[in-house]
Amino acid sequence: MKKLVIMSDNHGDDEMMAYIKSLEPDGNLYIHCGDSEASDPALLDGWTCVRGNNDWSLKLPNFVRLTVEGVTILVTHGQYYGFYNREKRMMKDMRKYKATVMISGHSHMPLVHREGRYLFVNPGSTSWPRGGTKKAYAVMYVNGKDVQAEIKEL
Repeated sequence: MKKLVIMSDNHGDDEMMAYIKSLEPDGNLYIHCGDSEASDPALLDGWTCVRGNNDWSLKLPNFVRLTVEGVTILVTHGQYYGFYNREKRMMKDMRKYKATVMISGHSHMPLVHREGRYLFVNPGSTSWPRGGTKKAYAVMYVNGKDVQAEIKEL
């Protein structure tokens, strides 16, 4: 079983990345869904990162495709999907990349949602939550084809 620790949208709150790691020191993989706005790119060492719409100075990919215990996971910031009915738009990219899990940020609102065989995970924002939500991150457990995710409030 692999434990993935997922965060997004800390918007320059550089200490938040180390703080999340301190809360989840047993993570096998640390994922940042963009808009870190890291003051120093070295702060992202040890994280699998994608570029957010506010990460102008960071040279990061828009998408990362991972395979964890045979499960294909697509990571992106999510600015391409708008704020409403995002999951329907995400399905196109999930099918394109042959992924069954999509991890994204951008909305600042945490979400764990299953639609058939697909799983959508948004960790929310560790610094600027929206929509009445609290500061949050996500933890995902992959055990073979069994994938479970939960939101953890800060």
